[in-house]
Amino acid sequence: MHLELKDIKEAGLNREMVCNAADFPVLVKMEGQEEVRFVAPVIFQLRFQKLGQLVEVDGHFKSRVNLICGRCLQPYDIDLSGEFAFTFTPHVADENAAEEGDEVELETDELGLVYYKDESLELLPPLQDQLVMALPISPLCSEDCAGLCSECGCNLNVEKCHCEKKVFNNKFSALAGLKIESSDK
Repeated sequence: MHLELKDIKEAGLNREMVCNAADFPVLVKMEGQEEVRFVAPVIFQLRFQKLGQLVEVDGHFKSRVNLICGRCLQPYDIDLSGEFAFTFTPHVADENAAEEGDEVELETDELGLVYYKDESLELLPPLQDQLVMALPISPLCSEDCAGLCSECGCNLNVEKCHCEKKVFNNKFSALAGLKIESSDK
């Protein structure tokens, strides 16, 4: 997924890209670990605007994914979409740059920057990052998902279990009636 700088005219460039999860190495790995499955292609709508050597990119994407609920462990599908903006800037070799493995402090103005070399923009890494960041951290099939019974493991969304609920032994319950008077007078 490359774009040559010469393709971006003064008025900018609008481009639609249709991709599969197989085009993105991190998504292939996530699908292999059964964390997510893309059930529809990813459609990107991108707008490129050149400002000197900088290239502003903004756009949005949409797709459909299959996830596993973190409470009931059942698969479910959701629409995945997001908007984003980032800036490509030329990679400048810095003679004082830190050696590989050294920590580098990022300045505020460096955040959101993507470097390019040789008049070519590599789109895969920043677009892949946008897809991964849009995935839910704790996927839930619904906000009111009841989950699984901690005793028998039945799906409480489908059936009612007859397990006896254990009383939680809260060691701090003895402090509930404690009254502390303030010495501030």
